[in-house]
Formats: sequence, C-alpha cells, structure tokens
Amino acid sequence: MNQTVGKGKHTNSDIPEIVMRVLRGDESEREMQLFLQWYRLSEENKNLYFRLKHLHDYGKEGLYPDEREVNASWQRLWDKLNSDPFTFGAPVENHVKSNMRLTRYAGVAAILLLLILSGIYLFMNNGEETEWKEVRTAARSVPQTIQFSDGSTVQLNASSYLKYPVRFGKKSREVYLDGEAFFTVVNDKRRSFIVHNNQQDINVLGTQFNVLGYSSDPYTVTTLVTGKIKLELFNSESNRIKEIEMQPHHQLIMNKETGETSLSVVDTKDATSWLNGVYLFRDTRLSDITRRLEKIYGITILIPDETYRNEKYNGTFFSDQSIEEIVKILNFKDEFITPIRNDTLILQTKR
Repeated sequence: MNQTVGKGKHTNSDIPEIVMRVLRGDESEREMQLFLQWYRLSEENKNLYFRLKHLHDYGKEGLYPDEREVNASWQRLWDKLNSDPFTFGAPVENHVKSNMRLTRYAGVAAILLLLILSGIYLFMNNGEETEWKEVRTAARSVPQTIQFSDGSTVQLNASSYLKYPVRFGKKSREVYLDGEAFFTVVNDKRRSFIVHNNQQDINVLGTQFNVLGYSSDPYTVTTLVTGKIKLELFNSESNRIKEIEMQPHHQLIMNKETGETSLSVVDTKDATSWLNGVYLFRDTRLSDITRRLEKIYGITILIPDETYRNEKYNGTFFSDQSIEEIVKILNFKDEFITPIRNDTLILQTKR
C-alpha cells in the first residue's frame, strides 16, 4: 500500500522515519496524519511509540545516560521489535496490515543511538586534569542557581544541562550548556568567559545575558542584558561561519540548520521572565510555543494540522500551572480536540 507524503510517495516501511520526524517536530501535515493513523491502530503501536520517545527524550532534555543504560534501554526495545513486528495498517475499515522490513529497525536504531551518543560526546571532558561538575535539571523544576569558582553565577532553567570545572584554569573560563540559562559574569580581563552552546560560542568579559539553546531545538536565542559579548557561530560540521558582537538589549536568533541569523532590539524582561516562573509569548508561532512548553512542563505536544503550527499567538504561562490549565490556554478559541495520553497532548483540529 503506497501513501503520498508531502511531495514524495511513502510506503509502510517509511513509518520509522516518519516517527523520528514526529519526535523531532519537523514532520509534514501528511506525515502527521499517517503517524496518527498508525499510532491509533493498536495499543502495541502506542506503547512502542512511548518506548521510542523515552529514548529520544534522553537527548532532548539533557538527561544523558551512561553506556550501560543506553545499551540496556535499546536492547529492551530491540527485543520488542523482534518479537512483535512494527506494523502499519491501511484504513481501519479495510482491516489490512503490512509487515515492515527489519532493516528499517536498524535505521531507527542507528538514528536513536546517534542522537543519544552525540549528546554524550558533546559534553565529554577536554582534558584529564580538569575536574568537572555536571548539573541536570528536570522538567517543572524551579531555576537552579550555581556559583562558579570566580564568583560568576548562572541560573539554570528546567530540562537543562550544564557542565563546568570545579575551578577555572589560569587562561580561560569555559562552561558547556544545553538548555536555557541566565549568566552573570564577573569581569576578569586576563581570562575570557566562554559558554559553549550547540553551534555557538559566547565570549564575554563581564556581563549579564540569557541563552535559550536546547540541542533539540532548530534555533538558539541569545539576549544581552548588560555589557558586551561576541558570538562565534558554527555550522553543523563545526566550521565557523560568522562572528557577531552584541550590545545591551540585542537579541540574536540563529537557525542552526541554515546558519541564518536575525539581530533585533528587544525588551530583555521578556527573555528573562522565566526567572520568576513566567513565560511570555508575543506574536509567536504555535509550534514554537509548544516546543518551549514541552521543556518547561515535561510533556509532548503534537499538532497534526500544519496550518495551525504556523499560526501566531500571544500568551502567558506560569511554571506552576497544571497540564489541564495549559490545555485551556492553548485551546482558548475552542479550535481543538485535546486528547492526553500519559504525557502526550494532541491538539487535533475540529472538523
């Protein structure tokens, strides 16, 4: 049974790739329709999706497991795939199911393991003599304040990861971030302070700035409150593509896939309101809002209708709100049916 997805034709054997795109949040409207059809076909499919999501979320939320845990988690999933083949059915009224090739599972395995292991590799120690500390924050956690050996501080948002040395070296002060954080850096003219964040390095002397840079997001957002910083931007192959100096109230958004940047003057209170448990969205695409809410509340939000993903909204959320309250805000126009299963919310357009 062939299905048309976007501009190309897809068969049952393409479902693993479609599921991966749903996990990454870059699926087309047609792919979402096929995913939901497969997802609703059986309880086994739903359980398998949540197993895949569990592995994916290790990387998405910075909760990197050790090698033993990765292997054990993947082996459980692999045993499930071998004993109960991944199936995708035709429309329910036809009651037709088709088995997929096992080689497709190898593709999913490779993608998932690469996703997890690349996250681990990103934060490996550069030198054996440096003693490093790591902090991982859970979803729905309050901002965690960390003081570095030089007196500088960082406030770490939910679902974030920070790696830093117990004591900075004599030549530089370097930390690694995957997530969102607000830095207050003590001025030290002898040693620059560098934040390594996905495809950018932020070089500072003494300043305050906010970084929104989750590795699972397609963009990074850097907002300078006071002082001056220099950004070195890199492409996916780690080649430097641009260098930009920022002044107070500047906000730089970088598309990690294309390398395109947008520099604007903003009200920095909007970018830092999360420090008080408030999340403000002004004229923001629904897909960008939901991607941010996923990090804060530890849920997955799916939007099957591509048109609605690009709709722009204004809204305010608070970190202590329940999922039910979040649903009411997102569905204030009563445009969606909002089923929730485990920690996944689907904003299904009413027809």
